Amino acid sequence: MTIRFDDSLPALVSVIEAGFGGAALAGGVAVRDITGRLAFVLPTEFDAELVERIGKLLQEALGPYARSDRLLVASTDFGAEALLKATSALSVKVNDQTIRLIDRRLVGADWLRAPAEKALPPPRFVFASLKGGVGRSTALAITAAHLASAGKRVLAIDLDMEAPGLGSLLLDDGTLPEFGLIDALVENGLAPLDETFLADLVGPSDLADRHGRIDVIPAFGRRSMKNPGDVLSKIARAYTEDIRPDGSVASILDQISELIDRFADPTRYDAILVDARAGLHETTATAILGLGAEVFLFGLDERQTFQGYAALLGHLGRFANPLADEIPEWLGRLSMVQGKAPADANARDAFADKCKQLFIDSGLENIGLPPIMKPRPAAGSFSDVPWDDDQKDEDVLPKELRVFRDPVAILNNEQFMQFDPRQKRNLLSAEVYRSSYGMFLDRVNESFPDSKMIDYVAN
Repeated sequence: MTIRFDDSLPALVSVIEAGFGGAALAGGVAVRDITGRLAFVLPTEFDAELVERIGKLLQEALGPYARSDRLLVASTDFGAEALLKATSALSVKVNDQTIRLIDRRLVGADWLRAPAEKALPPPRFVFASLKGGVGRSTALAITAAHLASAGKRVLAIDLDMEAPGLGSLLLDDGTLPEFGLIDALVENGLAPLDETFLADLVGPSDLADRHGRIDVIPAFGRRSMKNPGDVLSKIARAYTEDIRPDGSVASILDQISELIDRFADPTRYDAILVDARAGLHETTATAILGLGAEVFLFGLDERQTFQGYAALLGHLGRFANPLADEIPEWLGRLSMVQGKAPADANARDAFADKCKQLFIDSGLENIGLPPIMKPRPAAGSFSDVPWDDDQKDEDVLPKELRVFRDPVAILNNEQFMQFDPRQKRNLLSAEVYRSSYGMFLDRVNESFPDSKMIDYVAN
């Protein structure tokens, strides 16, 4: 049998468990290098002959996915202790076992960062999707106008440098700032950004109601529009890591997070809205994991949506201990959003059911439940499981113990196709947009305990 990438980790788990036992598997750590080859660090000392014999079996089982040197690393070997204690190790479920994995990557390393804690005020909202055309940027523009109409001061940021759109939605030629996010990332690699540069990074949108304000950091500023031939050169440099004066390395997650932190002053803004790049790109990791934000995952009720989010949620499940007694705080900040949803609530139930199944399949849904409520069989018998599948979670569990949040729907409305609020300003009227975006905006409102705002919106 030819071993492929997806076969390699299960093969390692099987050999290690059979050869050294379940305790060694749980206490050790697998290391995958940038080519995909694997090694295993043993948590304690074992007989040398046993290690040699299991090493040969592991070499045979992994084939090309076995490291040619130090395939089995003794706990006393140089560097072993640091690997065993590494906080970057992911918890990966393989069949019925859980193994810790250090996944070395040449690209995509920010996906290995544990989700950031909830950011301090002002609240941050990330609008993410796996592809374009699902209404993500339109929803952000509507949200910005909605908050501004309630007197809120909003900062909108476009992280999509390959397919920028937020600037053209919210700004015109006269309000487009000198620089954009792409310039901030390029210039930051050479020297710290000063206050003058930061001021030239923000443009005011005239779509704000007179009661509030909408400022925008577009992906491209006037400089890029005047010199379009340089844009691809900028992109090639925008994603590179920065080497700081102290020798430390700042990934794009670090750079963007630090940039947003410089604007995150509650005396200046009441909300920060971030338009993430579509797909599972490195900057998507920044938006979903690195900003401590409420994260909206947009999708349509189609197969592609669920295939893509299965990969995302499956990865996020590796940051959560399935036996934990508490729900990770970041899980409560994930919301699935159905774009172009039908008006019939029963028809939307199918999308909600598929989304919940994604959480179940990823291992996220039962994290933090009291042990008696975890749907797993009692030892030796399947007849004593304290779980009733006929009862809904909401009838059994307190709200704070349920991980999965019901998806919110944005109803399909032809008025918002080819959305251009400059040509049709009436689309930014609450009477118009609430018919489609009301459920979504109610979810946004949950981050604002100000009753005046909620009363205003409800009316």
